[in-house]
Amino acid sequence: MKIKDLEKILEDWAPLSLQESYDNCGLLVGESETKITSVLVSLDITEEVVLEAIRRDANMIVAHHPIIFKGLKSLTGNNEVERCIIMAIKNSIALYAIHTNLDSISGGVSHAMGEALGLLNMKTLSPKKTGLFQLVTHVPTEYTKIVSDALFNAGAGKIGNYDQCQFTVKGKTSFRPLKGSNSFKGDIGKLEMSNEDRLELIVPIENKELVENVLINIHPYEEVSYAWLEMSNSFRDRGFGVIGELETALSDKDFIKKIKDVFGVKAVKHTNSKSNSVKRVALCGGSGSELLSNAIKLNSDAFVTADVSYHTFFDAKKVIFLADIGHWESEQHTIQLITDYIRSKMTNFAVIKTESITNPIITS
Repeated sequence: MKIKDLEKILEDWAPLSLQESYDNCGLLVGESETKITSVLVSLDITEEVVLEAIRRDANMIVAHHPIIFKGLKSLTGNNEVERCIIMAIKNSIALYAIHTNLDSISGGVSHAMGEALGLLNMKTLSPKKTGLFQLVTHVPTEYTKIVSDALFNAGAGKIGNYDQCQFTVKGKTSFRPLKGSNSFKGDIGKLEMSNEDRLELIVPIENKELVENVLINIHPYEEVSYAWLEMSNSFRDRGFGVIGELETALSDKDFIKKIKDVFGVKAVKHTNSKSNSVKRVALCGGSGSELLSNAIKLNSDAFVTADVSYHTFFDAKKVIFLADIGHWESEQHTIQLITDYIRSKMTNFAVIKTESITNPIITS
């Protein structure tokens, strides 16, 4: 098994096209053709984690947070990022990040957080507003089924819980083959009239390139007519955060205790709920305070996230139970999420959960 094989598995699960513009996901250090001995999974890449990989004979680290966010102008070991990269290169350890692309898929980071808390009926808190495209093309009527089936198999025509969705309009087309053409039908220099179908299909961004290549290869025409249009639909199974329900409503005091038990936190910064009753809960792993308005709009009793500013707590006061449980604490279950997924797909090498606690913040 090579690194490129694991790259494909992870990117089929959490496509790189879903990462935010500021992010830096994927293979950051190493070569795709390298054979994997074992993989160490961590939330962060620190010196302790790289040393652990060396000690446990893992030649690849898969982490949630990218170690390289900004451009590196030198590698001299002046800071921990540089020292980690130098150590990884010296010991032939590949470094891979699966960050906001994992945050935004169904069953991703916030979903793992919700499962740990016991939420039921979870849905995306803030669906992505972009990432869906409409493919428009024209096909000879006798080839419509062949082309449609190929596009469906490539991932076109799926929206929500529906697949093979396609709008078809019958029409006529005209063209005149010129000298040098290799026309599917018609004679050089003569105007040709043909029955064609106009096909319109929805395509998610991660399938866009594949669908386009399939269309060009399967279409009978030498010159394929097609267009891409960005759609206004929200991507219901792509986005950030989740919202769900506790099996039984809890008082503020009991909900705080549950948060402490599930996430292992000593203290929780929070506001109070409106009625001292929490049942409908919104969550976002990591820095999710910008989703507070989504949680309020969807009538959540509580919103649990991290990195909440002082002034944001004022926005929540007397409106919703807002809790900041810490960045590492909110995302810690991501380690198990990634580990379980790789193990479900790969059985011929060891997948190891880190023993290192990478949280840089100490609560006393």
